[in-house]
Amino acid sequence: MAVSKGKRAFAQLYNFEGFSFREISINKTVIIRLKKKGETGTCPSCGKKRRKVIEIKKRKVRDVNLNDKKCYIVFNAFRIKCNCGYKSMEKLDFVLPNEMITERFAEKIFHFCEKMSLTDAAKFAMVNWRTAKRIDKKKLQEKFKDLKNISPIRIGVDEIAHEKGHKYLTIVRDVGGGVIWVGEKRKKETLNQFFKELGKKKSKKIIVAVIDMWDPYIKSIQENTNAEIVFDKFHIAKKINEAVDKIRKKEFAKADYEERLKMKKKRFLILFRNKNLNDEKRETLRSLLDINKNLHIAYILKEQVLDIFDERNKTVAMQRLERWKENIQKTKMKEFEEVLKTMEHYWYGIENYFTHRVTNGASEGYNNKINIIKRRAYGFKDIEYFKLKILQSCS
Repeated sequence: MAVSKGKRAFAQLYNFEGFSFREISINKTVIIRLKKKGETGTCPSCGKKRRKVIEIKKRKVRDVNLNDKKCYIVFNAFRIKCNCGYKSMEKLDFVLPNEMITERFAEKIFHFCEKMSLTDAAKFAMVNWRTAKRIDKKKLQEKFKDLKNISPIRIGVDEIAHEKGHKYLTIVRDVGGGVIWVGEKRKKETLNQFFKELGKKKSKKIIVAVIDMWDPYIKSIQENTNAEIVFDKFHIAKKINEAVDKIRKKEFAKADYEERLKMKKKRFLILFRNKNLNDEKRETLRSLLDINKNLHIAYILKEQVLDIFDERNKTVAMQRLERWKENIQKTKMKEFEEVLKTMEHYWYGIENYFTHRVTNGASEGYNNKINIIKRRAYGFKDIEYFKLKILQSCS
């Protein structure tokens, strides 16, 4: 059914370079017909106009839906031969390269995919999910194609499991900014690839790298940068809490019935910072620690070291850490001695914390976002697409 009413509005809506609006027909779908202007085609390789037309091909591309109906644009396009050696279809600014959809429809799909799941995005755009994913991935690849415009001075490096079976991704973020790179696995070679893509010159400008105590990352940073390595205080706190929890389990196993009742369901109370407890919980904790000497000592050691990491004066902090080490040696608690042995091995990175005061705390927020992406997609089989979605969400 030909429709002429509102032709001026349609002429503005479909005002593409080299084409003019001719007519619209509406049935189950909307068909927009365009008329080609001129007798030349633009070479996508060199950008020059060429008159040597080998063939005129009728093309039909999908455009943004109109009134909840699928919309297609029909037009003639030139197959050209250029002096630069190119021999194929002319450049069309309004059509997504190597696709049968318009650029603006691709942008619409990309916007949907950013805000919702692939299934929902495909439903709104009225395309199948494979098309939605292909378009979204292509747009993401354009947006995050390299590190050309990124020059980090301080970086944070962390890992996240993306699949069961110890399958990890390495996440690199700009401290104070967002995620700038995602690599597969958590090997030295993984992080080496980041520095390779960043370039030697920019890698050498990195002055701080905050990481967990993971030797492959340490070696890569030492080989590729001049950065001072800072070990994340939250990672150290995690190791301290693990030691306390081991002691709690050991004490619970040898406790009598009455003592077990008091210790039951108190794990998080013991692991929480004392300053974050309300008066009622402090009283409950105090009554628990009064009946178990070893657990009480472990709790005090934990609170001492975590308080030290809040110390603003580096000299004072290091002096307090030395006294804390002496306290551990006096108590002879195996669990804390093992943690101390690990800390002494990486002492340089702990000392650097009190100089630079940076952590990977923001990574936890990003990890939560990443897990939401993973759940929303019910697990990504296309790991490259998953990496791009992480950059989109966390950059």
